[in-house]
Amino acid sequence: MTTVSENVESPSRATGSGALHAFEHWLLNYRRTWHGSVFSGFLLPLLFILGLGMAVGGYVNGSDAIGGADYVAFIAPGLLASTAFQIATGELTWPVYAATRWGSQYKAMQASPLTNDDILNGHLLYALFRAAVSAVVFFLVMAAFGLLDSPLAPLAILAAMLTALASIGAVYAISMSVKNESALSIVHRFGILPLTLFSAVFFPLDQLPLAIRPLAWISPVWHGVELSRASTLGVAPPWPWLAHLAVLVVWAVGGWMFARAALAKRLKV
Repeated sequence: MTTVSENVESPSRATGSGALHAFEHWLLNYRRTWHGSVFSGFLLPLLFILGLGMAVGGYVNGSDAIGGADYVAFIAPGLLASTAFQIATGELTWPVYAATRWGSQYKAMQASPLTNDDILNGHLLYALFRAAVSAVVFFLVMAAFGLLDSPLAPLAILAAMLTALASIGAVYAISMSVKNESALSIVHRFGILPLTLFSAVFFPLDQLPLAIRPLAWISPVWHGVELSRASTLGVAPPWPWLAHLAVLVVWAVGGWMFARAALAKRLKV
């Protein structure tokens, strides 16, 4: 009798394209659920432009407080950046929590050749994809309304993407670390929403009390909003361009590092 021995090797860890495979998982899932994001991603910002920009704008257009610009032209680039921020972070709150508590997506990915970095980067890449789609559509709406007054206007899309990139790592780390789902509601109510309201989206930062302004200065949303607004209006941002960019880069790198550590702790690898 002949004995045949077989050496079965475990699959090697994915390299390079692993994050794209993880991204593909979330993208395929989105193809089945995209209908529910139409309102928040596209229609709600449009209603903001029509309701606030044009209705309220009739009372404040040309005000010195907004640099003499039309109010709709003032808030539109802010809404562009804040919408990208909200959509990207929204994809990394309950979906991240669900992937490790309610479902087994992350455990299944961990059992595949994907590395932890692949799992993390794939999910972050998907959130950026969602933000990019909304930013491009919103930019086209702004163009249709004649709200692009500068040849630098396309940079507003990049500013919106940088806003999302600077925010997603920290939000991911929080979602991965909270102990129950009710904490995510607190994150939205006392984190994401205030960042939108107090980051000069609807009114200039100097209209806020002086004691509150430092909170905006350290917020990635304010820096993204100001870069987006400077791009579409053709004006200089409050800080030098490189200073705004530096803050966004620090948030992006630091957030990714915290997210990586939080994922490793959750998956215990």
